Amino acid sequence: MRKHILTILTIIIAFVLDFVTKSLALKKLGYFNKVDFFGGFVRFDLTFNQGGVFGIMQGYKTFFLVISICVLLIMIAYYLYEKNMPAPFSFAMGLIIAGALGNITDRLIPGRIGVVDFISIGVDGVYRWPTFNVADMVIILGAFILAIVVYKEEKQKTKGEEG
Repeated sequence: MRKHILTILTIIIAFVLDFVTKSLALKKLGYFNKVDFFGGFVRFDLTFNQGGVFGIMQGYKTFFLVISICVLLIMIAYYLYEKNMPAPFSFAMGLIIAGALGNITDRLIPGRIGVVDFISIGVDGVYRWPTFNVADMVIILGAFILAIVVYKEEKQKTKGEEG
């Protein structure tokens, strides 16, 4: 159990941060209230995503709920399967699991239209990245860290086999 403490703490902290920020967005932004920072480059603007990543396939909320749960279960199985991974692996998996749980929770809340997204980055008229939330950020950060960890582990294995 002790080896799972970092992962569990990461999941709790990231999930709570996602939940609190989504709650604040729902309470403070409403449907037509935008808040701009840095000349509008960063914007808090409440939207609901009924589709997948980057808003693809809007209206398939149940489909993406099932896919999200399947991916979450695969990630948990992967985490449990890997026995001797370093702390960054545990941290990365905690972030990915927390983000998935955050977006799954949104899809399960009765009456909620879709996943609450509220962070928008870009320049109007030039390019604006699809609106996202904290869960999306921690999934991306976790995936990035995980890729680095797996790359380093594979590199170490290759060195060990050669030497």
